[in-house]
Amino acid sequence: MVTFNIDLVMIVLAFTIGYISDNTGPQKYHHRGTIVEVNRKYQCPTYCGVYHNHSVYYVAESNGMIIDGDKLGKKYKEPKQKRRK
Repeated sequence: MVTFNIDLVMIVLAFTIGYISDNTGPQKYHHRGTIVEVNRKYQCPTYCGVYHNHSVYYVAESNGMIIDGDKLGKKYKEPKQKRRK
């Protein structure tokens, strides 16, 4: 009985940590035909010419790419991978 309670607590804790991480970490959004990652801790430099999902943020105090939050599209969801049989 005790191990069942411990297992249940561990499962709930794992789901809670995953949920918090998904909602507070960097989020990907559609923006002007591309995908950007809104990230508070890191932003791509304004001169970034690399082809990838750029890290951006809202405030002009950052030295990186700045984005207007009103112009963000829907939140980006990773495509599901098909299982091999």
